[in-house]
Amino acid sequence: MRSAPITTGRQWMLVLEPGEELLETITDWCVRTGVTQGTITLLGAFRSVRLIGTHGPLDDEEPPLPDAVDVAYVEGSGSGTITTVDGSPKPHIHAAVGVKSQGAAAYAGHVLRAEAHYTVEATVTEVVSPTFVLRPDAEAFGLTSLHFVDGVTQS
Repeated sequence: MRSAPITTGRQWMLVLEPGEELLETITDWCVRTGVTQGTITLLGAFRSVRLIGTHGPLDDEEPPLPDAVDVAYVEGSGSGTITTVDGSPKPHIHAAVGVKSQGAAAYAGHVLRAEAHYTVEATVTEVVSPTFVLRPDAEAFGLTSLHFVDGVTQS
């Protein structure tokens, strides 16, 4: 496990309008406000969400999924981080959403895209330190994971 105490900066409440795409809207907002790293919590209703996932059975549950699922008319919550990759802010969000027409049957996973339906409310907290970086992690099948440049405490 990696851990580091964080120093937070500014904090905002964002409200996305119907039709806005979650990741694009947060990325554009970060560019305008100068937020380069932080944390995100959100809730809301989505017209559509694309998550890393599958509808079918898996031969092996251990490796990352190469597939994506699209679900429509869902409500749910999520959280994640913002890091800077190649000079641009990059939100990384996971969400759990329930499909309204299927008795709120749930889907969860890494968000690839999400279109706001009625409203989506997100709290963004800027992290001033330590510096967040994404690095490939051999123990996580080569996927990038969050690391800290300074202020690291190994646990």
